[in-house]
Amino acid sequence: MSFKRKPPDGNVRWVRSTGQNLRGVITNKVGRSVQFESWLERGLILRLDRDPGVLDYQSQPEQFRFSDEDGKQRSYTPDFKVWRHDGAIEIHEVTLSQRRRQPNMRRREQAAGEICRDRGWQYLVHTEQSLPNESELANLLALVGYRPTIYANQQVIQAVYEHLAGGPTVAFDRLVRQVGQGLNLSGAEVTATLCYLLWHGEVQTDLNRLLFDQGAIEPEVPLWLERKGVGHER
Repeated sequence: MSFKRKPPDGNVRWVRSTGQNLRGVITNKVGRSVQFESWLERGLILRLDRDPGVLDYQSQPEQFRFSDEDGKQRSYTPDFKVWRHDGAIEIHEVTLSQRRRQPNMRRREQAAGEICRDRGWQYLVHTEQSLPNESELANLLALVGYRPTIYANQQVIQAVYEHLAGGPTVAFDRLVRQVGQGLNLSGAEVTATLCYLLWHGEVQTDLNRLLFDQGAIEPEVPLWLERKGVGHER
């Protein structure tokens, strides 16, 4: 006898394995279980979780039903539904750019766009060309573990702001050393708080450049301050 598992709350189905894809479930920033079934979807989830304008998001939200040109009923489940702080609702689909050229995919996108417009929502399609590249994805995966406020050491945060206020950019490894020496803290403690600030957008860097290599901070990775509208124009 076997038991059929239910998908996470709000999901109309489990994500599927093709035998080659990555799939899994994460907990998003408001505690919701969110599924993904590719590295591309994982990259979008990381961006959504880090986006301060996103209130909440869920995976596999509902089935869209529509008729094709022959009148045959079709259905498909979009990847994500997103709620924004300004009240906007979005449907996000992740696919490969080459698949978008297929006639059935074009019909599906057109139907989904019409459904969303009728509801006052926005329909967005993402491909490998617009989602995180390998470096950005590696950085976001490294930073997401520092999302919790437990890593927000207030002494370190104040010291970081003071150092970054003195110039347009400061190298990551140099800042870790300076703050650690000033507060008599280990490099690991300072790095954890810096990663917290980077994840939450208080401090910025070029995420297309690797922050870490084999666990070590990459030398001369620049950081700049974004707190309270004070930023470095690049």
